Amino acid sequence: MAPTPELTARLEAALRARRAELRDELARELHGDDGLLELRSHRDETDPEISDPLDAVDMAQAMRDDAEFVRIDSALQRLAHGDYGVCSDCGESIDDARLLAEPTAQRCTACQQRFEHTHR
Repeated sequence: MAPTPELTARLEAALRARRAELRDELARELHGDDGLLELRSHRDETDPEISDPLDAVDMAQAMRDDAEFVRIDSALQRLAHGDYGVCSDCGESIDDARLLAEPTAQRCTACQQRFEHTHR
């Protein structure tokens, strides 16, 4: 059974709020004061043995945020098309508790476990 309209509205609001947070966070991380794309670097702050790992962490965080942004947009598309809460693999409903824990989930728990086992 698909999520109730009340739960769907609650999850959509949470997705939209998180999307706005990520958009602002990515804008701060990836744009300079002039608004142009700027990849932050720690090279002027310290020696390369420290600055290289710090740069790598910043890049990994931006990539993680971008991936979450894509998952949120995908979930919002599923909401718009009426197939939110339906497992993309088996077509069964995704449990409400799973959607509350992970609003971007596109698979039921069983299919997600199979996916993770197959795609290690």
